[in-house]
Amino acid sequence: MIDIQKIKNKVERHRDAILSKIKRLRREDPFLTTDRALIVEPGSDAAALFGHEQVAIMETRLKDELGEIERALTKIKKGTYGICERCTKRIELARLEVKPSAIYCLKCKEEIEKGKKIK
Repeated sequence: MIDIQKIKNKVERHRDAILSKIKRLRREDPFLTTDRALIVEPGSDAAALFGHEQVAIMETRLKDELGEIERALTKIKKGTYGICERCTKRIELARLEVKPSAIYCLKCKEEIEKGKKIK
């Protein structure tokens, strides 16, 4: 049996942690903290650009994860949490405990991943 309130609390804590990480990343972005016009050393702008790209990649991943979390919270509200979006069967409890924002059962997730690798 799924303890929805426990899952909801866990998902909300995860969401808050991701939002904090995104804020921290933005503060650490070299393009936001350095006046690039003042850089005089050749190559130092390239290092800042690399740092900025790393931040952008991490922020995109975190935003994707945040989207999954928001989707899970919406499903909890609607009463459809724990139902696979592909086959409409119940998602395994063990899977939800590990990844509360899961939208697919393990079987469907594996099939989707296998299909992505083939293309």
